[in-house]
Amino acid sequence: MRYLISALAAVLFAAPVFAQGLTVNYFASPAGPVHLAGITIGETLEAKRDDYGAREFDRLIRTLASDLERELREVALLAEGENGASLNVVIEDAIPNRPTFAQQGATSSLSFQSFGRGGAHITAELRDAGGALVATYAYSWTTPRLEDALYNNVWTDTNRTFDRFSVRLASSLRDAVNTGS
Repeated sequence: MRYLISALAAVLFAAPVFAQGLTVNYFASPAGPVHLAGITIGETLEAKRDDYGAREFDRLIRTLASDLERELREVALLAEGENGASLNVVIEDAIPNRPTFAQQGATSSLSFQSFGRGGAHITAELRDAGGALVATYAYSWTTPRLEDALYNNVWTDTNRTFDRFSVRLASSLRDAVNTGS
């Protein structure tokens, strides 16, 4: 009986985490193709630069750019050069599963064996060629349980968040372009 109650409680309390999804607002009908205008670091994450180490930010930006380009290419909406609509993305926050190199160097009690729940929060704006706002996107995800992070690397859950965001954004954009909404 205790097991059943524990399992039910775990499902009920974890449900909001799994329910997180892409929030999309279209203000105009998007048209393809789209170029990735830039990925920047938001204020919340920027405040952690010294803690995480500057090189980690470059890694996060490269990973997200690669994911977005791959998914936009997959739905045939990636522009060559700077033609078409522009997508500006902000990594608002990111939480590593394991301490970064800088964190381990600054805190002797941390090691690579230390781990925790990771994830990220991302926002984006899609603007047409004239600069008018076409759509906004937001996505957040965090590992639901500490046990899920046991075998993860430093940025496993952040990378998972980037991948999910990229897939959902590209799919939403493809559907909006195809339906004209």
